[in-house]
Amino acid sequence: MPDVGSTSQTTKNLKSLDDQTLVTRSLDGDFDAFSEIVLRYQDRAHRLAWSMMRDESDAQDVVQEAFLNIYRKLDTFEGNAQFSSWLYRIVVNAALMRLRKKRGQPEISLEEIPPTAQIDEFSVGMPQWRIRSDQNLENLELREQILDAIDKLAPKYQVVFVLKEVEGLSLQDISDTLEISLPAVKSRLHRARLFLQASLERYLQ
Repeated sequence: MPDVGSTSQTTKNLKSLDDQTLVTRSLDGDFDAFSEIVLRYQDRAHRLAWSMMRDESDAQDVVQEAFLNIYRKLDTFEGNAQFSSWLYRIVVNAALMRLRKKRGQPEISLEEIPPTAQIDEFSVGMPQWRIRSDQNLENLELREQILDAIDKLAPKYQVVFVLKEVEGLSLQDISDTLEISLPAVKSRLHRARLFLQASLERYLQ
């Protein structure tokens, strides 16, 4: 019969380990360590997938595919960046692949939208666009309008927006996650916010 107390202590010990240690132990064949990685990140992975897919079935498929890829590619994690950034990148890639297969609506190109402020000041005067899959907005109509507007963003703008405004990642973390320059992150987020502000002006008033 399994020692319940021993199992509980093992679980507690795993929770105290940092990501890099869990990765190392997982690569050494410790499946409990990988299970801890899944438990640690599954909610955030699901939230990110749902924010991009806006469909529960698709979000679950993305998360499942992402964690399978994480398990298969775990030996490619070099530790140069945060593990969370590496994991987010795999979730994002899985979501983008699925979006490319199912997108039917035209994507809005933001390249022609002229910046109306300096990029370094892009957040000044801009509303905060926090949308969480596990939170209800008081104004459900506004929520639907925001989601619809986000849906029209091209993936490269959408993913930057979601990582910043849904997941709350720093600009540097987004740069690391997507492997693009910091100025590119700022520019894409700036243009996405300008587009959304213009799209939602009537509702925001």
